[in-house]
Amino acid sequence: MSRKLLKELYFTSINEVKAKALINKNIKLLLKSIKIVDKEYNLDKYKNIYVFAVGKASYLMAKECEKILKDKINGGLSISLDDKKLKYIETFKSSHPIVSRKSFKAANKLIEKFETLNKNDLVIFLLSGGASAMIEKPIEGLNFQDFEKVSTAVLKSGVDIKALNSVRKSISQIKGGKLANYTEAKCVNLVLSDVVGNDLSTIGSGLMYNEKVDNYIIGSNKIALQKAKKSIETKVKKAKIVTTVLNKDTSKAAQFIKETIQKYDKKFDSYALFFGGETTTEVKANGVGGRNQELALKLLLNGATKDKTTILCAGSDGIDGNSNSTGAFLDNKIYEKIQKQKLDAKEYLENCDSNSFFKKLKYDFTIGKTGTNVMDFIFVLKNGGV
Repeated sequence: MSRKLLKELYFTSINEVKAKALINKNIKLLLKSIKIVDKEYNLDKYKNIYVFAVGKASYLMAKECEKILKDKINGGLSISLDDKKLKYIETFKSSHPIVSRKSFKAANKLIEKFETLNKNDLVIFLLSGGASAMIEKPIEGLNFQDFEKVSTAVLKSGVDIKALNSVRKSISQIKGGKLANYTEAKCVNLVLSDVVGNDLSTIGSGLMYNEKVDNYIIGSNKIALQKAKKSIETKVKKAKIVTTVLNKDTSKAAQFIKETIQKYDKKFDSYALFFGGETTTEVKANGVGGRNQELALKLLLNGATKDKTTILCAGSDGIDGNSNSTGAFLDNKIYEKIQKQKLDAKEYLENCDSNSFFKKLKYDFTIGKTGTNVMDFIFVLKNGGV
């Protein structure tokens, strides 16, 4: 029952920040204008409308945009991991999480289109997680091989996304708001945040974070978790969003979650706790896993899982690290299974092989790509359904 409730909470969170919900809520076609978030853009002033999208959710966001604006769209470009076509917007399949030659080609295609637009054109730019890797134009003098070495080293270092994007901006001709300088058109940037604290200068390495652009965050970890909290409030005695800015390495995050569970155990015999953010981890071996499954493994080892308590650590994009899983469950019954199969949790942790560990126990949570990305969720449920 508890696992089922945690799955429901996960999907409730995800559905609130999927393309369909976000675009329909924030783009409205009126008689003589387009309402974007809380501002109207007059169609008499802007003769042509172009839609550009970059990121893991870009294809689906662009597709929803087409459904609303239809033939009002004069063109554009969607850069994503999807190899699918759209009616009014050109599509291009790029790569992630490592910048590739496809990323260079994608950036050049986007810039070429940007440079043809004028001040009477309106650009709706849809930005989501993964954009930093999907498009890139390095600074002059930096060839692909050198750029690849720098990007790969920083990505594997375990630094948080702010530090990662800081490096990306310094060696790029488009990041840090520079992309917006390639066009005279009026630009509106709608952002699905995959960054702790929703810093617009960090999301997608701040591609469109420029004073000439109207920037809006339309989807975030907080929006997702608020919906989940509301859905569970009648089934537990206490529902609490503990944080949406969890930004620690997996060991410190596990300790923080354990201490929070202990605190709530003293006060309530039934509760749902929500943690959102993005932990960090350093890859030291060649196993299969990701930060969510590693966090779950560390919660297991530090004894955070108590009787009548179930935990889910999961990535909102549906894929955790280099595995095909989304995350992992924990409950008190897992210890018996570990003993029965004679598994050494510490050994799996040292080998960065958390996915293999949870799969053997059938405690992995695997659903595939969700089409959105607002960082990670940790749900803790005690006596759910009371």
